[in-house]
Amino acid sequence: MKFVIDPSEPFTGAVITQMSDDLHCDYYGKTIEELRIEKNNPKLTAISPEEVANLIKEHRRKLNTAQFVEIDEERYWDLYECLPPARVLRNCFFVGECYQYDLYPFIFKVGGRFFEGKRVVNTPKEELYAEIQEFYANLTKS
Repeated sequence: MKFVIDPSEPFTGAVITQMSDDLHCDYYGKTIEELRIEKNNPKLTAISPEEVANLIKEHRRKLNTAQFVEIDEERYWDLYECLPPARVLRNCFFVGECYQYDLYPFIFKVGGRFFEGKRVVNTPKEELYAEIQEFYANLTKS
């Protein structure tokens, strides 16, 4: 099994296609050389499942530790009401549909402001509260 990616582009958690027989794309029946020509991209590369697993692990880590972004109150309530939340805590919740893997949009309110990030849905609440507290303390310093 091989997976096709463009190593010159940031990995977004998805591959372009897969090759179950290591030679031909499962969906188009084309070789890696034919895909490079068809997609006009000489950088396409076939990699192993282990390499994909490493890329996914790193991508997941980056998402799970990415900085929170401020959102408005309307978005906060839209996200709360769009689906039943996957998890609800005091002043924070996880949107009811995952973003990727076990990462969900994590939404919280602190200091009268609203924020969004991606976090693992089963992160212990103590860790989430500590992260929110540290984030907000750093935010109010600047």
